[in-house]
Amino acid sequence: MLLGGLTARFPQPRSGRKTDQPDPRDMTAYHRWKDMLAGIIPNKDWLEVRRVSWWMGWAVGVLATPGSAGMIVLAVNMLAAFPCMMGFIRWRDRAADRRHVYKGVSVPGFLKHGSVSERILACAPSLILLAFLLFLFMRGLAEDIGHMSLPAVIALPAMLFLVIVWLLARKPQSQYWHDLVDTQQLVDKWASGSDLWKAWEGAYVTQVDHKGDPQNPLTVIRITISSQDGQKRSVDDVFKTGVEKVKAVTAADGYSFVCLLAARQRKAGAFQFDPSSFRLALGRDESSIPSIGRRDVGEGLATLVCDIAYARTALIWNKRAPLTEAKDVSADGEKAAWLLLIHTPPSGGDPIDKIGFDWLGGDWGPDQTLHLPVFADLTFAFHLVAEPDTPLSDRGNRWRPDGMTLRKPFADYISVSRRCQSDQSTWSDLIGNKLPAPIGLYDGEKELDCDGGWTLRILPLRFTPPSTAADYARLDLSTLAPDARYVGVIGEDQSGYLLTADGAAPTRIENLTGGQPHIRQYAQCIVFKALLDVLPAKTGATIDSCTQEGRDVAIWRVKFHLDRGGTVMDVRKQAARVESAVGATHVYWDWQKADMASLWLCRDPHLGVEDLPHWRRRQMQKLLIELALSDAWGDAGVTDSAGRTPKVVKLGALPHNHDVLLARFDIPAGLDVDKPQHNIGKFMTAAGYGYGRILPRGEEHGATRYDMVLAKRSPFPTMVEADWDFARAAEPRMFPLGVDDMGSPVYWNVKDTYHLLVSGKSGTGKSSAAQIIVAEALLKGHGIILVDPSKGCIDFTRWAKPLALAFVGLGQMRETEAVIAWLRDEMAQRVRLLSKYGAASIYELDRSMLSPEELEHVRPIDLFFDEFNSYLQEAGKTTQNPNRDIQLANDNAAVSATNNSIRRTMSALGKIVVQGRTAGISVILGAQRLSMDDMKPYNANALFRSLGRILLGMDSTAGIISQQNLQEANRLQQSLKGEGGRIPQGRGMFETAQGELLAVQTWYSGEQDALAELFRDHPKPHPIDYSPFMPAAAERYGELSDDELANLLNNQNTQTTQSEQVDAEEIDSLLNNKDESPDDIEEVDW
Repeated sequence: MLLGGLTARFPQPRSGRKTDQPDPRDMTAYHRWKDMLAGIIPNKDWLEVRRVSWWMGWAVGVLATPGSAGMIVLAVNMLAAFPCMMGFIRWRDRAADRRHVYKGVSVPGFLKHGSVSERILACAPSLILLAFLLFLFMRGLAEDIGHMSLPAVIALPAMLFLVIVWLLARKPQSQYWHDLVDTQQLVDKWASGSDLWKAWEGAYVTQVDHKGDPQNPLTVIRITISSQDGQKRSVDDVFKTGVEKVKAVTAADGYSFVCLLAARQRKAGAFQFDPSSFRLALGRDESSIPSIGRRDVGEGLATLVCDIAYARTALIWNKRAPLTEAKDVSADGEKAAWLLLIHTPPSGGDPIDKIGFDWLGGDWGPDQTLHLPVFADLTFAFHLVAEPDTPLSDRGNRWRPDGMTLRKPFADYISVSRRCQSDQSTWSDLIGNKLPAPIGLYDGEKELDCDGGWTLRILPLRFTPPSTAADYARLDLSTLAPDARYVGVIGEDQSGYLLTADGAAPTRIENLTGGQPHIRQYAQCIVFKALLDVLPAKTGATIDSCTQEGRDVAIWRVKFHLDRGGTVMDVRKQAARVESAVGATHVYWDWQKADMASLWLCRDPHLGVEDLPHWRRRQMQKLLIELALSDAWGDAGVTDSAGRTPKVVKLGALPHNHDVLLARFDIPAGLDVDKPQHNIGKFMTAAGYGYGRILPRGEEHGATRYDMVLAKRSPFPTMVEADWDFARAAEPRMFPLGVDDMGSPVYWNVKDTYHLLVSGKSGTGKSSAAQIIVAEALLKGHGIILVDPSKGCIDFTRWAKPLALAFVGLGQMRETEAVIAWLRDEMAQRVRLLSKYGAASIYELDRSMLSPEELEHVRPIDLFFDEFNSYLQEAGKTTQNPNRDIQLANDNAAVSATNNSIRRTMSALGKIVVQGRTAGISVILGAQRLSMDDMKPYNANALFRSLGRILLGMDSTAGIISQQNLQEANRLQQSLKGEGGRIPQGRGMFETAQGELLAVQTWYSGEQDALAELFRDHPKPHPIDYSPFMPAAAERYGELSDDELANLLNNQNTQTTQSEQVDAEEIDSLLNNKDESPDDIEEVDW
């Protein structure tokens, strides 16, 4: 053996071509010697102590040793015989099929599985022989037995025992090996020379079973696919090749029924598909498939038959078949009920839900093979193979999913599931393949009688993820109950309710009264459907709460939130559709977050004080008033990107006027704080208020809050008498002008708005407002200067003229210029005084440090220039004078003088307005109408912008009110109207120099007689002397001949004074009517 094994070489093809295979006989001889060589070398076969051949090797060594030989010879013989036996056995084990090594006859296997008679037959002769030999050996009769040694005495009966065991057990113990070898040869035959060769190359049979009727068995072969190098390969190609090609080669061997099955394996206790193995089920025909209708067939055979049944159906769907695990859940002694756990393949198969939907039933369903109905659990946890009337045990609860029913018996679960199946069929007809049908929880189904003679049925539902209640509520569910008045779904995520209302059930929420839980649930359902109908398809909604706030009327408050990207803005944009869908005349919005809000739904909100009996809780009425205001901002388009509106955080009525509300709003983060102001008109219309104003914001408002005054009509009194005691008590630089819409005093704050324009047409109360300002200036000890060269200050002559530092009346154009020039000079002196003492204004000077002369320059002075627009209109244009008419020349000279005077006055006045606040000089202009356009010819835009402005009456705001407040001013002006659609006297708007705009009802002064009585004892001041600032009168020219005029033009009289000299060019311009440039402003250096 050793020599043959060492010298054996791998045979070469006898043809001499390397591409040919060696001759099989040469390969057999080669493997014989190599196997023997491998056997005599220690290997794992040397440890196979269970085999008969293992013991025979030692026994032969003992028996081959003569009795007279010593122990050394015995040991050598045993050590030589055992390897030889191992070499021989290794060759014989592989002689039939090298892929399926023969495992020999097992002694323990015979003793365990052999029949009693066989065990007696094997043991009895051996024991008898052993006893006989021992008897002879003990009596010293060794020569009678061939001089046998004691080891030989023992080895000979052992050899007899081994031979008998081998004879008796060889066939039964090697039957399975013969099946493997025969099957392997059969598989090799099928795979070679056919279309199966590529896919089945390396097919190795690992298991063979015969099931069912022995006369018509079902043979199941497990095959592993390996590559030439022994590595396992995927069986995907086997399944792709298909079963039809297998049938083509198996038919010749009598197998007409063929089925390809996946193989399973368990790793760490977990079920898995074996990627490199498959099973081949073979039979004479379909009758070879065993019946599993009886319980005693066992779970193993039931699993195999179910695998075959689903595999046959998978062929129809051209899919890889799943594997099943059959569990016995029958409570009957004979009838079977198999609960199948379905394991889908890693690839190429259908999911279990599709198997449940598509595969069951029909002509090719698994039930056709199993000859038993197959019921799919509605949650696809398992399939049940059983007759409907077969009793079921509770063992099935182990695999029963939660939620279908709370009843503990498994049979009840199946009963409810079968009932649910019919409902699912109805759902499937409604929704098709878009969604999985919801599962009804019939344990919780209720039917309730409601007031009004209608019935409400509520069935709990469970939805299969990722579908939610919203997916079903969007559908038209009327087909679920065609006779019902309303059918809807409400719920959250994977749970909900199906509501069916019959009889006279209300379908508009404003008609739905009552606060019982089922009524609230019905209201939720109506709102839920309405929200989903206006939201994008992928957006969801959840109703968090639904309460009835009305006592005997329908006032519903529904809180909800949105998910999956939905915002309240999405719903708010479709407010009209929501109102129509829920059936509510009024819908109010309470925004908590971008995706959360509350809806108030009703026919009549009942917001009046007289409506309190209709409410369950008084504070809810107040809350709805607040919401109505916040909701009006939404109607006005004042919302942030998430659709939130300004929210009322504080609400109250004025103590002295309950018709006026004061509301504080909080602006959503990210919303422009000025947006409410820009849309206040729309808000007023939506809220139903005739008057409204946003109050100036202060530190108490932070960055996001503002206050607002609201009233159904203008809240101002028709007239407010002047309160002189209040005026005296006011701070030195605070001038009360009247009251605002809350009845609070409105001040002219000289600290912030140093100069003022009072404008308004005749009859608007402008004169009274001007009198109020002048009178308060006198009460505060100010010096006043009254100027009106157009109409003569007729509203001040009887009471203020004697108290003025200067009074410029009708036609006094030169005096007007002189007074303004004096005031400008006074301002310069005061500025020098401030510079001397290092003060910022006269109000900061320490008067104790001033001389009497200096004290004369620290008294505040208020210049009131009335009919200022008429004064500017005094400017004219010169007339062309081609004939050098002397009268026309004099007229042109007067016009030029007036124009220059106005320009000089405007220049000085502009400097006073711009620079006079530190000097304590304020300018109050009165005019019927004065706008920026009137100032442009004099480059006095800065002057106009420095003015605070009071506009009384209905005059146009354009050009008077600043551009940023123009829209609000127009809206506010309309809201100031009283009875008859007219604005009462003294009512108008006040815009500060900082741009703050508010409505005001100015005080009524009481006219001149009342003012004269007020200032009867007021000390008269010493008038100022402005004569040094009087400009020269306009030059006048006599009639001259042409020669005299030429001489005059060419003559320079050196004896005349400088003031009397006439510029020749100016004279020529006057005579020839040359237009002056509008920018030619003559400045006088006083």
